[in-house]
Amino acid sequence: MIIKHREKPIKIEGYEALLRRMSLQHPMRNTISDVLKGAQAGIGGEERLDEMLEFFDPPYPHLFIHDLSLPEKIQIDTLLITQSFLMILEVKNMSGKLRLTTNPSGLHQTLANGQEKTYKSPVVQAETAKIKMEKVLKRFSYPLKIETAIVLAYPSQTMEGVPPGVNVWKADEVMVQLHRFQSTEPLITLEQMNAIGQLLLSMHQPYQPFPLAPKFNIAFHEIESGVFCEQCRVKKMNKINRRWHCKTCNFFSGNAHLKALDEWFMIYKSTITAKECMNFLGLRDSDTARRILKNVDLEESGSRCFRTYQPKENLKWQ
Repeated sequence: MIIKHREKPIKIEGYEALLRRMSLQHPMRNTISDVLKGAQAGIGGEERLDEMLEFFDPPYPHLFIHDLSLPEKIQIDTLLITQSFLMILEVKNMSGKLRLTTNPSGLHQTLANGQEKTYKSPVVQAETAKIKMEKVLKRFSYPLKIETAIVLAYPSQTMEGVPPGVNVWKADEVMVQLHRFQSTEPLITLEQMNAIGQLLLSMHQPYQPFPLAPKFNIAFHEIESGVFCEQCRVKKMNKINRRWHCKTCNFFSGNAHLKALDEWFMIYKSTITAKECMNFLGLRDSDTARRILKNVDLEESGSRCFRTYQPKENLKWQ
């Protein structure tokens, strides 16, 4: 039973927005593009695992939590909860040759063109999550063993240098491997298993990657402002009375500014003033900007002259 489904990471939308507003010649453009491709590959691999587990029907009760983010920076791609054990699945979807090293640990990727890249070891990632999860279970007196496995999303992927005792599975075989982990002696009741699932869900804190520009040391003046057309996506729109108009494709919209404001919070910073809104959206006066911000239903703080607006906690990427 799945008690938390996987969602498309909002950071992907943020990277796309940042690239759309960056100059083609910006020195950080290739870096942002690589980060975006990595995020897209990551969610693609995780969704591939989800497909493989769609018909998972083992002879033991179980719960699945996808994309779990807990305090103390515990990030888990997929967590399986049973009455006998927990299984942490760390998914990798990377092209080229993959090689694990220890002392020091690392994951080394060799691309088809010979380029080499080094990343944090997925073994270390999974084991770190395991140690932190053990503390959570101990805190609530749940006597469950925690297992880990690295999952390669596609059959064509290979990984060399796997240390003894480390599980590295192809997504196609995960269902078979998990069947083998059946324990003949449940350690907790079904009620306790469900309680663990609900406890972890209550502790879940969605990853917040924004704002992006400061993280990449990109200055505000290096990012293009304005409201981009929703239809042709490359030209800016102008505010005409209560609607936005694109001169290029003659498209009209009443709320094109909403996406632009989302992009402000994703790229620039977590707050905005009426003056900043006026300049960013390309409005004629701050009173129009103030009306727009009030209609968006943002949280307000400060006096009129120094008032700031920020997204409420229930915004999609909060």
